[in-house]
Amino acid sequence: MKTKFFILNIVLASLVAMVFDACKKPELELTAEEENRAFMAVFRTQANTGKSGDPLSSQVVNTNDIYLVWNGIKGASGYRIKMKVQSGSWDIPTDVLWDTIVGPDVLKLTKRDLQYSTKHNFAIQTLSPLGEAFHSKWYGLGDGAHPDDRTEFETGERKGIPDVVSVSNVTETGMRVWFDLKVYSKDPAVLNPSFQYENDKFLIDEILIQPASVNKDLPSQTITLTPADLTKGYIDVTGLSSNALYVVNGLNSEVVRYWDRLYNTSMVRMRGQIGAPILIKHIVDETNTWAKQHNASRLDTILNKFLFDNTLAEGTIFLLEAGKNYYLGSGVVLAKGLTLKTNTPGTKPTVFMGLGYNDANNGSLAYNFQLGRPAQAGEIGSITMGDVIFDDVNFEVPYAVNFFNQSLHPGKIITGNYFINQHSASMPFTCSKLEARNCNFQGMVRAWFRTQGTNRQVIENIIIDNCLFHDDGMYDVNGRGYCLITGEAKSEKTNIFNNVVIKNNSFIGISYDQLVRENANLAWAPSVVWNVTIVNNTFLNAFAITNGRFLIQHQNPPANSKYTIKKNLFIAVKAAGDSRPLFLSGMDFRTYRPGLSFDIADNYSTSAKSANNAITYYSSAEIFNNQPFSHNSRGAGFNGGVLNVGGLQATKVITGPTPIAPENLMVDPYPKGKLVGAAWATDAHIYNLNGLRYKNTPEVLNHPIYTNGIGDPRWR
Repeated sequence: MKTKFFILNIVLASLVAMVFDACKKPELELTAEEENRAFMAVFRTQANTGKSGDPLSSQVVNTNDIYLVWNGIKGASGYRIKMKVQSGSWDIPTDVLWDTIVGPDVLKLTKRDLQYSTKHNFAIQTLSPLGEAFHSKWYGLGDGAHPDDRTEFETGERKGIPDVVSVSNVTETGMRVWFDLKVYSKDPAVLNPSFQYENDKFLIDEILIQPASVNKDLPSQTITLTPADLTKGYIDVTGLSSNALYVVNGLNSEVVRYWDRLYNTSMVRMRGQIGAPILIKHIVDETNTWAKQHNASRLDTILNKFLFDNTLAEGTIFLLEAGKNYYLGSGVVLAKGLTLKTNTPGTKPTVFMGLGYNDANNGSLAYNFQLGRPAQAGEIGSITMGDVIFDDVNFEVPYAVNFFNQSLHPGKIITGNYFINQHSASMPFTCSKLEARNCNFQGMVRAWFRTQGTNRQVIENIIIDNCLFHDDGMYDVNGRGYCLITGEAKSEKTNIFNNVVIKNNSFIGISYDQLVRENANLAWAPSVVWNVTIVNNTFLNAFAITNGRFLIQHQNPPANSKYTIKKNLFIAVKAAGDSRPLFLSGMDFRTYRPGLSFDIADNYSTSAKSANNAITYYSSAEIFNNQPFSHNSRGAGFNGGVLNVGGLQATKVITGPTPIAPENLMVDPYPKGKLVGAAWATDAHIYNLNGLRYKNTPEVLNHPIYTNGIGDPRWR
């Protein structure tokens, strides 16, 4: 019996052995290169040591130097180290910014003088004395999904950069590069000590024009500045490529470290041959309930794509189908000049700046245009853009909630929207022109245009021509918010009021904080001069909800600034039983620097009382109850009107020999709703726009308001 069991065990053992042999994989035979490949060196980082805050680890030092340390490999003949910025690729040779070999005894080094505020990636390879085939694999090539095989450090911010270099006169193949060498502050908290100066002037000897990454194969230009160039303050650069994006730097080559040689950086897009206008066809997304309900075609995605499309030149004209509705489903970045207009002059398309309500259902969707933009990864410096033009378009926010109509929208908060709002972290920028012409604006509750942030902002021209503003403002009970044009200068070189022209417009019952405002009192750069022109506009109950909503609040204008205010019509009107106060405020100036001047004349208002004398519209000597243009310490009447071309008398707003009541001038100028006691009607800010037409009566046709062409011509 035992013999049988013994034989059976032998058989079972044989079967098991056969099974294991059948399952066993054949042994891998290593090649000579693989068997003798050098071990991988790795950088000492938290990913490899598990230690946070390790003082001996690889790290950023001195703001823009990076200290690297790695493990030594016995028998290595050396180490090869490569570097790129985050946005680059290891597979593109030109993206590898540093490639070096060190000896076997070097286990640490510091890579100095790197671009500030930029993420840098490093890779390391152990070199074998047996030859290239025996070098180790690379460590550090991993992407964001493989952090253990990735070494990345971000250099610190370079603070206190003076705004020395700027660009203007951009054409298809050339530009003018300016350099303002004046030292405005020597405070180390304001000015980085790396910048050198003599006799209160910064030292600069080169201008470097380099192609941006989107067209990096274009040639660069290095221009050595002559004493004559420095005296003149600018150079003209030619030989550039149309529609290309360039990075412009001014350098002081006496500074040893490259990134400390640079002053502020400008990113400039050259002009290009503008192709035929592009029609944005009206296509409704049937899956979007709001778009379907309003028969509206989405617009923002197309305009945002244009910003990064280098096949379309700056200045491209986009046409909207006349009479059709479009809408914004997100904000639109304006950092490249364009024109948005109707395809049939005289027939406006409508752009809804948001449709419906947010996910919380407690507020209207209302998106803004954004002038300028924050820096993208790896970008530094400033941007320069061409003309941004809106022509013959209605812009509306149909679900906007303001202080008056909030009760009609239960559970909804007041809409804090703008037509154009600047991101607070925008790069310094220069825009050649921002223009709105023949447009209607409704539903911009908080402001029409607002700048903000600490960086330089320059708009060479702002033009608002033949536009209608109504049902705007009322951000709170005081009619506050921001202004039609809000400046917030933090830089001595910021200038959005270089040439502001507001003409042939009507402002009907709107309530913003002011028409234009800039209250900063800075040591303005010599290049900063304000020129404001306000002519042939009609202001009906505009900026009048509460006291102090000045038409112009420029408390501290730069030297040589000029204000031209002519042939404007001011109307204050309310119906019987309407107890609303009507406050109109003129100017608010506090500083009168040398060269400041005014050209104010021929501004009219309607009468102080109703035609039947039953209703008092205003009781002051002029329609402005607070600081009129003629004010002797905060207006153009300063020092007896000596700064005004026509003297003190011309600064006064007049009614003409025979005042005309607003209800005699216009068919129906009254607000639709009233203030009764303390209760505002929900439509107290709404007007019958067709009722603003002038009456065809002898009183109107013979009145100076009509014969002298005062106010917005559309109502004649």
